[in-house]
Amino acid sequence: MGTHCLSVCLGLGVATVALIGCRCDAADGLRPVPFPTVKVDDGFWVARHMVYRAQTIPHSWQYVQREIEDNEIAAGWLKAERGQDTPWNQANLHKVLETCAYAIAQQPDPELDAKLDYIISAIAGAQQPDGYVNALITVRDMTPWANLDGQHDGYVAGHLIEAAVAHHLATGEPSFIEVACRLADHIHDRFIPQGHEGVGGHAELELALVRLYRVTGEARYLELAREWIERRGRPWAYSSDTPRAYFMDHLPIREAPELTGHAVRTMFYLTGVAGVASEMGDDSLAEAARRLWRSTTERKMYVTGSVGSQPENEGFGPDYELPNDGYCESCAACGLAYFAHEMFLLDGRSGSIDVLERVLYNAALHGISLDGTTTYYRNPLTDAEHPRDNCWVCCPPCLSRTLLRVPDYIYARTDRQLYVNLYVGGAVTLSLGDRMLTVSQTTDYPWSGHVRIAVDPDSPVRFPLHLRVPGWARSATVAVNGKPLKCPTPIDGYVFLDRKWRAGDTVDLEFPMPVERLTAHPSVEADRGLVALQRGPLVYGFEALDNEGSLDITLPEDAAFQPEPRPDLLGGVTALAGTASDGRRLVAVPFYSLANRGLSSQIVWVRQAGLAVDNAGWEGRLYRPLPLAAARGE
Repeated sequence: MGTHCLSVCLGLGVATVALIGCRCDAADGLRPVPFPTVKVDDGFWVARHMVYRAQTIPHSWQYVQREIEDNEIAAGWLKAERGQDTPWNQANLHKVLETCAYAIAQQPDPELDAKLDYIISAIAGAQQPDGYVNALITVRDMTPWANLDGQHDGYVAGHLIEAAVAHHLATGEPSFIEVACRLADHIHDRFIPQGHEGVGGHAELELALVRLYRVTGEARYLELAREWIERRGRPWAYSSDTPRAYFMDHLPIREAPELTGHAVRTMFYLTGVAGVASEMGDDSLAEAARRLWRSTTERKMYVTGSVGSQPENEGFGPDYELPNDGYCESCAACGLAYFAHEMFLLDGRSGSIDVLERVLYNAALHGISLDGTTTYYRNPLTDAEHPRDNCWVCCPPCLSRTLLRVPDYIYARTDRQLYVNLYVGGAVTLSLGDRMLTVSQTTDYPWSGHVRIAVDPDSPVRFPLHLRVPGWARSATVAVNGKPLKCPTPIDGYVFLDRKWRAGDTVDLEFPMPVERLTAHPSVEADRGLVALQRGPLVYGFEALDNEGSLDITLPEDAAFQPEPRPDLLGGVTALAGTASDGRRLVAVPFYSLANRGLSSQIVWVRQAGLAVDNAGWEGRLYRPLPLAAARGE
């Protein structure tokens, strides 16, 4: 990233006042604003987080009771015979604990806090003298690290570390993160000084170690994350005969031209790659992350933000092979959200946040029901009466931890710059330079594109404020203290305001939200001649029960859909109303809200009359809107 300078002019009648700002390597030192300092208070996310606290967390405990008991047995607190469970089961408990940490940070809950303390004590009691902890392995008298491809020691360890980091940030308590550090020290000693070969088959530890490093500052955790990344693609005495491309272990990371393998594993792995590249300033590793980011978002990502089209390996297929009945595992979408966030921290570009936002508002939210108690393991874009369920292999607690982590993604900062990445009502208080300030947002996003941001420093302070212009927005208007700005071209997708901020200053943003008809790259065979509807960050779908029981839909060339606020529908949504070529009234609802009214067929991509194949102008794009004139039928 180079150095960019610009002039922002306030419209003051005949006169103008220029505010000169210089953005210098903004991604250098870029880091999240920690989630406990961010309080969400809006009509969209607050309602969902209340459901996750009141419904999802209590519902989750029944599915991890055996995992809690395993720790009690390993700690010597309980005597019981155990059968064989799958080797990753403890990770589900860790993800529930992480979910609880995010919930407590938003709303203190002494009863839940005490429950976490008890479980953490049991996990600490189950920790072995050398630092290893995985109660399932211990109580079944299995050998740690015996099967790196299939035993999931590193995967389980990574989820413990992530849970411990979240718990420490949320509560300030050291108990869980001390367990995590002892475990990380054990893994470091085993695989670096002791020289044990191999790498974990299910990536997760890599990204967790980056998070642990950011909290503790302990360099050996970052060293271990880099070591496990560098080992992939180096031959070793494999633990199975599974093709190495399934693990992204077929080539060194710097030589891999595209994504392969199991989608969840690959997304978690690349999150670690981007994190290590960012923290270590490794240019070649960063270029590998960027190349594989493009492979993901320009050739292998669904319009909803789902990834992983192939049922055979729960993974990635060839470029542009995106069937609408594809696999689309919920955990893979969560993994893309993590990868997107790390790519933003690496490069400071809003395109990464565009993908993060797409995942959160569409694929991830679709994965969990509106009542917070059932989930989808798969999220295909065409679904014939596929019921939600409680498949507790991995996805339910991954969805809840991802969606309750939203406050972690809203803001980012350097020492003297602040970024607003997601438009979510609420406030954050932080120090910038030598000043304390509170920044608050008021908005009805994602239903409305109007956002008011209030900046309240304890005394006047100059700093650059970066305001993301979403990739879906065709235009944006900005006003400071009620005075419209002549906006410059956004830099890396951000409007950049460098000024002396005073208490009571406000910024008003307006992003028009027309209903767009999206088309897919001509190489996506499944979507030729079809369009999908999007308004703001939300992708829409059609449900048979709203459309006379039929999803045999063709849109006329002059199709026009009108937003219809429906506070009585699906927890309160803005639906889209239009007319099919045969004159039928059509209703589309947000993709995330589908399948919440019993069994019903669903579809996202529908036929568009008169849609010609256009092969021009697709460089770097997988989806794009029809021209506005065409979308209005003009």
